Amino acid sequence: MKLITGFIISAAMLLAICFLADNVWADIQQVQTPSELIEKQVTLDTYELVQSSTIHDENGKKIQTLHGTEHRTYITFEQLPPSVIHAFVAAEDNHFFEHTGIDGSAIIRAFLVNARSQSTEQGGSTITQQLARNLFLNHEKTYKRKLNEALFSYQLEKEFSKEKILELYSNAIYFGNGVYGIETASQFYFGKSVSDLTLAEIALLCGIPNSPNKYDPIKNMDTAQKRQQYVLKKMLDNQYITQAEFDKAKAKPIRLKVTRTKQLYPDYTSYVIHELKELVKVRDGFDEKIAKAATAEEKENIHAQLNEVVYNLIYDKGVKIETFLDTDLQKHAQKNIQRIPHKVEGAFVIIDHNHHKIKALIGGKQMKANEFNRAYQAYRQPGSTIKPLLSFAPYLEVTGSSISVPVNASPLCKQDYCPQNYGNAIFNTVSMKSAIGKSINTAAVRLTSQIGIDKAFEYLKPFSFQKVSDNDRHLPSVLGGFDYGMTPLELTNAYTTFSNNGNYQPSRAIKRVLSHKGEILYEWEDKPTRVWSKNTNIKMRTLLNYVMTNGTGRVATLPTPYIGGKTGTSNAIKDLWFVGITDRYTAGIWMGKDKPAPIQASQLLHLKIWKDIMQKAQP
Repeated sequence: MKLITGFIISAAMLLAICFLADNVWADIQQVQTPSELIEKQVTLDTYELVQSSTIHDENGKKIQTLHGTEHRTYITFEQLPPSVIHAFVAAEDNHFFEHTGIDGSAIIRAFLVNARSQSTEQGGSTITQQLARNLFLNHEKTYKRKLNEALFSYQLEKEFSKEKILELYSNAIYFGNGVYGIETASQFYFGKSVSDLTLAEIALLCGIPNSPNKYDPIKNMDTAQKRQQYVLKKMLDNQYITQAEFDKAKAKPIRLKVTRTKQLYPDYTSYVIHELKELVKVRDGFDEKIAKAATAEEKENIHAQLNEVVYNLIYDKGVKIETFLDTDLQKHAQKNIQRIPHKVEGAFVIIDHNHHKIKALIGGKQMKANEFNRAYQAYRQPGSTIKPLLSFAPYLEVTGSSISVPVNASPLCKQDYCPQNYGNAIFNTVSMKSAIGKSINTAAVRLTSQIGIDKAFEYLKPFSFQKVSDNDRHLPSVLGGFDYGMTPLELTNAYTTFSNNGNYQPSRAIKRVLSHKGEILYEWEDKPTRVWSKNTNIKMRTLLNYVMTNGTGRVATLPTPYIGGKTGTSNAIKDLWFVGITDRYTAGIWMGKDKPAPIQASQLLHLKIWKDIMQKAQP
């Protein structure tokens, strides 16, 4: 049976050259001619290998690799060590530099060897044929595929240099375990670049593609080493290495260092992927298309197109995503956020407000990849942290009032809404500093009421809070009583306005997105929006500083040129908030349960955690 199988396979390969046998005439009629291939532009100019993408921190260090079914890191011919080229040519196609895509002598030799050994181990396919098969065809054993393979090989040799074909081949072939290309294989099996491999390691890797499952060094090291020795012997026979080099490589022990892709900072990188989608949506005009869509179905189709573009960008194009992540801050924040008690969760965001950079983002105490990210996905009622944005700043902007003007904080009722102060405390006339420093609810509601809730809400528009709607336009929102609320990232982002003279500009995690060739594909082009005047902003900074020196934020005070902030607690203590500002950073923390419920935790713990994290951030 093996003899018959070997004969059939070898004969099929011979037919790929001769095109003469009557019993394959039906297949030949279906085969595309070279002119048809050219007409359809089936060339490597229009074909790109699937490549893995990478995310990098602010210093350019790779922190995550993103890939789909094919994990591949592309390298050029110049980056291939000579020993890799020699190993492939010697073991797979020692006439590579002489033939024009098909090696007739190799096919005949394979036919004879297979017939004698009653096997099909000798293939006879050239490197060019293997490349054509990997790029354009499949691995089915049919006459039609072999004939098309020959035509594609001819076209490849016609269009590309031998060096380019070797480059593509080295990157296209499969090395088992979901790994494609020699560089990816080197990183996976040995934890280092192919340029750092020994001859013994190169020979082992270059032997795998012949049968990736059979020669898998993780499962079948003995078999893989036998193939390695075959590769070394072929290199010796073809005078690519000396006898001494052969003996040394053959005797050298192989120690694998299997290195699987890891997600080092899943909180931050998961947000990066989310932001990438937003970046593509804006830069490629999808947001405009969605806004103009007439029906829900049309919007759904546009979103599907957007998702496809982003998916291809991440999992096919091999892009490099540069970010503003400060890994030291990220690790320090992650460590401290774990101090939150059992069954209570938390989130933390640090923004360099001078440059609109998200430096660290924590989505949970121990968030893993593809899990719920509380930093940007948890919409919660903000409590009193909304007061500076919805009450004090709008009031000062509309009235132009001085912060030294007394504020009426006595009990009030508006359309059956009668806000209460913490502990049911009753006040009369207080200073504006005391009103914000002690977080007096009656004072904040009265200030907003004086300018009108609709007017106050106009000042929230530039922040683009995703789940704030017209349904929230009522006085309870002044104390944080929104239907959904906002995320820790949204609220922290909004507070950066206080450090930018009353201007708001979204802070970003992504610096830019580069192609695998280094071309800039995407980067943000944000422009600041005036929210309130510089004069109002100066007043607000004074008030927020008072919160830290004499009010509810004293526990979080730091020795920094400027310190400001605001605490917040939702009804029944379901959420604890604090957003603080230093001369360089705006940072926000949230604590609560995923399913809103009262939390049994010190109402000072989040302030202490915030302070400990930000002490690390200060120069």
